[in-house]
Amino acid sequence: MQNAPQLLKVRHIALLMASAAGVALAAAPALAQDAPAEDGVVIVTAQKRAQRLQDVPIAVTTLSAKTLQEAGVRDIKDMQILTPGLTVTSTQNETLTTARIRGVGTVGDNPGLESSVGVVIDGVYRPRNGVGFEDLGEMERIEVLKGPQGTLFGKNTSAGVINVITKKPQFTFGAEGEATVGNYGAKGFAGSVTGPLTDEVAYRLYYANRERDGYNNVNTGVGPRTLDNDGDQKFHTVRGQLLFVPNENIDIRVIGDYTHRDEHCCVSVQTRTGPTGAILNALTGGNGVAAADKVNIDDRLAYANRDTRQVVRDGGVSVESNIKLPGFLDSTLTSVTGMRDWKATNGQDIDYTGADILYRKDNGDFSARFKTFSQEVRLAGATESLNWLVGGFYVKEDLTRNDSYVYGAHYQTYLSLALTQGTNPGRVGQLTSLNGNPANALGAYTPGAGAKDRYTQNVESWALFTNNSWQVSEQLELTLGLRYTSETKKMTALYTNTAGNTACGAAQRAYGTTLAQMNTPGAPVTNAQWQQIIGADTLAPVPAGTPTRVQTVLGNLCPFWANPAFHNRRVADDNSDGNLSGTLKAAWRFNDDVMLYASYAKGYKAGGYNLD
Repeated sequence: MQNAPQLLKVRHIALLMASAAGVALAAAPALAQDAPAEDGVVIVTAQKRAQRLQDVPIAVTTLSAKTLQEAGVRDIKDMQILTPGLTVTSTQNETLTTARIRGVGTVGDNPGLESSVGVVIDGVYRPRNGVGFEDLGEMERIEVLKGPQGTLFGKNTSAGVINVITKKPQFTFGAEGEATVGNYGAKGFAGSVTGPLTDEVAYRLYYANRERDGYNNVNTGVGPRTLDNDGDQKFHTVRGQLLFVPNENIDIRVIGDYTHRDEHCCVSVQTRTGPTGAILNALTGGNGVAAADKVNIDDRLAYANRDTRQVVRDGGVSVESNIKLPGFLDSTLTSVTGMRDWKATNGQDIDYTGADILYRKDNGDFSARFKTFSQEVRLAGATESLNWLVGGFYVKEDLTRNDSYVYGAHYQTYLSLALTQGTNPGRVGQLTSLNGNPANALGAYTPGAGAKDRYTQNVESWALFTNNSWQVSEQLELTLGLRYTSETKKMTALYTNTAGNTACGAAQRAYGTTLAQMNTPGAPVTNAQWQQIIGADTLAPVPAGTPTRVQTVLGNLCPFWANPAFHNRRVADDNSDGNLSGTLKAAWRFNDDVMLYASYAKGYKAGGYNLD
């Protein structure tokens, strides 16, 4: 069995990496992967303020910089080896990445469906898990918060939050570099430098470039694909930061980042051979799928004659400001502003075989783009017995999605053979010419033609929230959090296809009212109509003359991407929603090392549109 990609660190250089004065916000992780920090304290920001992990009534797994580095964690997928209960998977391509915590998450191949596990990087919410799938760079720590976290982290965190905190600029000069090599031709380099620009301004610059061959083998069938592996890696990323500290009461952190990926993913490793395997191999000279007695998943062999190239561009800027207000309840005002632009363009072999049946081009016809602006403002303070926090949040998200279905050279022949159990490669032409009348043969599934769909989704959401902890006694602490969220979504869709010039359009013109009758629930279809339309087809043994067999044939001729009813069809909708969520917790401290708590939390996942 082939191994998954492995990396070997071969060189590491560190030059004077001293931290600025103050308490470090990354100590040991919650799990026992590291030795404890020098003072034995783990600090987290799971409640939007620095606290000892021991004092936080939340199920948290905290991964320190040391743990992440030694485990080779680069992105949220890599975290699975360190985080119990976290599962991160991709489906059609790596931009469709889904995180699940304790088995709960939103699984779907559509960017219109929002996540149940939120990804937050340096205080900025990422709208989808796949958008947050990138090299995370120099990390201070990662906190995985389990259970509903809607009170402080907002909508779409009903299953949990992956909270990523990267390293800040330092006022002491430092630099480090790392080179890696591994199997499957893996190689990479990452380096950073930090230090002061003035007494009040510090900087940090990080750059990484990584490459790797694919670890799945591919039989390219009839082509035109030539790449015989899949799941490769090729990207570069850069992140620059400035930290302004004009006085002891103000600090401002500005972050800009950009990532570009040009890779291939994802094929499907064959695990069994279905009933149409013989047809696929007849079309491809034995290179459609593996024969039933040749399937071996240890070979990691997939069949794909079309390219699976994915190009992802992700960039953004964030500004976090913290202003201490000693004269106002000893509070701190925090503002986090984020602007991001993410775009992914993909190609796909939709039939997942070596035959040329149906595919998507990587020319932009299958793509998605998010443009987001978010603003959060928090005011937090503390008295002798009360930790309080109030805040507001606003986000504007514009999503555009393109989808396509392109006919390959084998589409019509494959459909004919599938309808006749492999006996008649010309059956579709016969069906669309009224059993041999060429005057009605007005179309076919022309290779390169197909369907193109365009979608937009615009979201505006705002929220008000508060989270307060009351120290009732030395042992007992109560926490109450509330959040009200208001959201409006607007969606448009335009479906287009070449169905008027395909076999579906020809069939509809040829059969006229007969087709309309069959699409009417309960309408009878006579044996004569059945014989006219189906002729000598040898399908599954269903009683002749029943609408079931008629609809089976016509359903195959007219799927949505080939149906004139979907040509120039426009759809628009909007939805507004409001929700009150919150949490109630009680914690009892037996001593500094033992705490028992009970919590109730209600999350909120916004409704959305399946853009498909």
